[in-house]
Formats: sequence, C-alpha cells, structure tokens
Amino acid sequence: MREDLQASLKDIKVGAVTDPIRTDEGYQILTVDSRTPAGTTPSFNDNQVRQAMLAEKSGKEREAYIANLRNEAFIKVSDAYRDSVEPLLKVKVPAAAKSAGSDKDKKNKKP
Repeated sequence: MREDLQASLKDIKVGAVTDPIRTDEGYQILTVDSRTPAGTTPSFNDNQVRQAMLAEKSGKEREAYIANLRNEAFIKVSDAYRDSVEPLLKVKVPAAAKSAGSDKDKKNKKP
C-alpha cells in the first residue's frame, strides 16, 4: 500500500472512515474493516517473478530475433547507397562476402 494512504489509515479504528484524501487519481475516502497483524514472512508472488523475468529477457530476445532475420535476409543495396544504408541495416557481413567484395574492387580499378 502506498505510504500516504498508510499514514492516513494509521490512527483510524476498525469500522471508522478517513477524511477525504487527495491523490493523483482524485479524492479517496477509506474505511477500515479489520486489522491484521503484520507478519515476518515475505510474500512471494510467482506471477510477478515470471513477468519480471519475461520483461528482462524479451527485449534482448527480440533484438536477437530481428538481427537473425536481417542476417538471413537477401538485401541488395545499390553501390551508390551502400555506405549510407549498410550501417542502418545492422547486418553482419560474412567474411567470404568481404573478401569477394575486395576482389571485385581490385578488378574495377584501372592501373
């Protein structure tokens, strides 16, 4: 429970009603139905843990999936636009393609 609401309920007896409490959502009036003593064992919610783990992993897994799609896709980029487009694609160029490209550059150069 939020601290501002806890502070308002601290001195209220069972069955009593609080004065109006201003919150971000508007005004709230609370009633105390019963009081339960605080326990020393922490509460553990499996679903919250699963959601936290999913949120942590999902971003990384999504990026890996998209990177894999990009690497496996056939994308032909015109030589005129290659320098400006390739960094945006974030594609890992295989070593064989790099060496083939350098051979092509050597053939196109005239002595």
